[in-house]
Amino acid sequence: MKIKRSYLFVPATSEKMMGKAIASEADCVIFDLEDAVAISEKDIARERVKNFLINNPQEKDIYVRINDITTPLWRADVEAAVDAGVAGIIVPKSENGSNMKVICQTVIERFERLEKAECPFEVLPLIETAKGVHFAFDIANAHHFIPRLVFGSIDYCLDLDCELTASGEELIYARSQIVNASRAAGIGNPVDAVYPDLANDEGLTNEAVRARRSGFKAKLAIHPKQLESIHRVFTPESEEIEEAMEIVKAFEEAELKGIASISVRNKLVDYPVYKKAKGLLQYSGK
Repeated sequence: MKIKRSYLFVPATSEKMMGKAIASEADCVIFDLEDAVAISEKDIARERVKNFLINNPQEKDIYVRINDITTPLWRADVEAAVDAGVAGIIVPKSENGSNMKVICQTVIERFERLEKAECPFEVLPLIETAKGVHFAFDIANAHHFIPRLVFGSIDYCLDLDCELTASGEELIYARSQIVNASRAAGIGNPVDAVYPDLANDEGLTNEAVRARRSGFKAKLAIHPKQLESIHRVFTPESEEIEEAMEIVKAFEEAELKGIASISVRNKLVDYPVYKKAKGLLQYSGK
């Protein structure tokens, strides 16, 4: 399984910038057609992304952030993304399951029109409003194209008219809701928000640690210089992996003997501990 710890945003305004983003250490890259592009440049940017990807096939997973569904731009964005063969799309201002179903159906219809088999395609809802947090489960459960949710903290705080602080208390509820909704819907762990201060690596690391402890498994980035810190936080340490491997091996051997409670490194291991260890190994690709 390919580990997806980082999703790097790049404005769809320059082929040079898109090329640099793809060449970076990011696990995934997001070509942004929404906030990073002026209204007058939307159509040009869409064609630029489509042509760039068609002429420069990439092994790295590429996503396109489309314009939100309240605009007249989103459908053309979706169609261009499918035409270009991207891994998926990021849907901003995701606020209900119904809209997600409409967008996913549009993806299916585009595949049908192109007479292409419905290949693996991801639709990642960006939860960045109070309404989106409130209906996170409905959004997560809307369609099989949705493998995980993404959190947008800056717009969320703007919507709530609250302050985005270094300690992050104002995000505890939203993060918890998004993680819980993801689990309840049976999809993967969500992706945490961008950290806007490029000069504060310590702040980025602290926020990434809080997100990981809350149940997030990846983070958005706005510059390649943030990737090292993000990867450090969201990559399991070798000692964690070794212990997980030991737990899984010992428990599976005990289970064959009808035993479901053992001790590994002087710690109790039962089914919940075993499942957590196995999940860690699956996430790390072991």
